[in-house]
Amino acid sequence: MYTLSVIAAASALLRVASATEVFAHFMVQNAYAYTVDQWKTDITSAQQVGIDGFSLNWIPPDCETGLDWMVDRIDDAFTAAESMGFSLIYSFDMSYSTCDVFWNQTFMQDMISKYAGNSAAYRWNSNMLVTTYGGDQVDEYGNEFFQGLKDNMQDSNPITLAPALTMYSMGAQTDPTGEASNLMSDYTSIDGYLNWQAWPLNVDSNITVTPDQAFQSALKSNGRSGPYIMAVSPWQYKDLNDGNPLDSWVAYSDTLFPDRFQALVSNDAIQPDIIELLTWNDFCESHYIRDLPNQDDTSATDYVELGDMGAYVWGQNHAPWRIIAKYYISWWKNGSPPAITMDQVVFWHRIHPKATVCSGGSSTGVRNYLYPEDAVFAWALVTESSTISMSIGSNQYWTFEADSSGPSMGMVPFPLYVSGSGDTPEVAIMRNGETLHSASSSQAVSTDCAWQNFNPVVGLVGPGMNSGTNSTS
Repeated sequence: MYTLSVIAAASALLRVASATEVFAHFMVQNAYAYTVDQWKTDITSAQQVGIDGFSLNWIPPDCETGLDWMVDRIDDAFTAAESMGFSLIYSFDMSYSTCDVFWNQTFMQDMISKYAGNSAAYRWNSNMLVTTYGGDQVDEYGNEFFQGLKDNMQDSNPITLAPALTMYSMGAQTDPTGEASNLMSDYTSIDGYLNWQAWPLNVDSNITVTPDQAFQSALKSNGRSGPYIMAVSPWQYKDLNDGNPLDSWVAYSDTLFPDRFQALVSNDAIQPDIIELLTWNDFCESHYIRDLPNQDDTSATDYVELGDMGAYVWGQNHAPWRIIAKYYISWWKNGSPPAITMDQVVFWHRIHPKATVCSGGSSTGVRNYLYPEDAVFAWALVTESSTISMSIGSNQYWTFEADSSGPSMGMVPFPLYVSGSGDTPEVAIMRNGETLHSASSSQAVSTDCAWQNFNPVVGLVGPGMNSGTNSTS
């Protein structure tokens, strides 16, 4: 049985809230069909969770042909966000090693300045905050490039730069102090830092906050005035299906989301300036918390073409994870856990045992495929002492206890034998000998699978829309 520490939760009640904003990483490439109204719909859903803004990830519009529409989508995003009191940050994607035209400082300067007067442009110490994804592993970028951009902006619209330099974030998983020190000496241009590594790196153990502590400490001791941005994510799985195991992987993510949030709210040693959720809508890396986009109606304003990678996305609803996000975001912002006013259980599972060889996808070429546990996991919020019952196939009525003191977790393993026709997980909230709420998963666990899929499906027991609206307050 999995449990969350009540002692740690209680100690956090003594902490004075010092948090600022929560952003969600937003992939602009998945917003081709968006209108201003569609941006408003997404922003409304994000605000209901406690998210204050989107970090807009986009690649150079001239990197590949046919991407010039992204500038128009960003125009629409700022129009919508300004009208709704929502914030936006640029996250310039600098991970593409092959581009027709790379980012150049003049274009970046123009795009940053374009929205300097827009109230949705998020500022840190009066400067517009700018982040990146990457910038340390592509020759066209690096410290000199960043310093040039800052120098160019200094007289017109000064920026605070907090990039995500992935080489240092990955290295910090084994040498946090050394990598944080190297970052400070190698990148004298940066003001803050976004630690992108929100998942364990090729190990089957939970991620810790030790790298976060090292990066934040290094920023402070080196007099950097920018924010430390801590990444929090629910999952990581991607399959490019190109025969290269390096392009198909799963991270150990079974209980990643609640575990990392719990470490954040119950550990005074790490208090980031900003949380960045990875992600709102990166469907192909399986860590989205947005509702699934429209799959079939090409005229829909949230239509997304996912290609082969849609094989492990369509049908894999993640929206109830927003319930977990809202609970912990409220706790982090206010310094104490929110009141639990409804009985809810969020549960998730993969849809085939990890050893199953499916008819499509990368089969056992998925790196780290042995790490996930074949199980259904559940996270419970209840108003009174309750028993949470979980069943799948021959494993019937596995239970764990929950009460009003805070979240509790439990699991039930997949049965030893899973048929091709499948076994559908069922979860129930029981109290005083009665079943208050129950739900079956939207998908069965089966050995008859069309794609090697390590992307989970997420369900909800109890009141609250299946879109993931949290009913705690």
